[in-house]
Amino acid sequence: MVQLKRLWRLLGCRRAKRIGRHTVGQPYVEVERGEPDPGDRAAAVLLDRLEPAWTILYGPWSRRFYALALIPTSEPLVVEARTTQDLLEQMRQAEQDMMIAVWPVAAAAAAAAAA
Repeated sequence: MVQLKRLWRLLGCRRAKRIGRHTVGQPYVEVERGEPDPGDRAAAVLLDRLEPAWTILYGPWSRRFYALALIPTSEPLVVEARTTQDLLEQMRQAEQDMMIAVWPVAAAAAAAAAA
């Protein structure tokens, strides 16, 4: 019986007074509905308009920027970063890597066509 009372105290009966918005007896507080991270969403839209070869998205849950390349590649090219500056740097690096990978193939094709 003593153990049952101890267990009831630990699990069932909470004596500590809870305070907060959802506590019984607290007045109703109306919360304004708002867009999370409006500045970051606007930055993604602006960057999307400035970069025609990329589609830029902002993930409000992950709070990250995503860039999808519209250039045809063998596999989808997706770049992600926390800030727009980092995203731009990674996009430029991906473009350079694509050009380096494509350049020998294009040079060989041009040489074969010229011969």
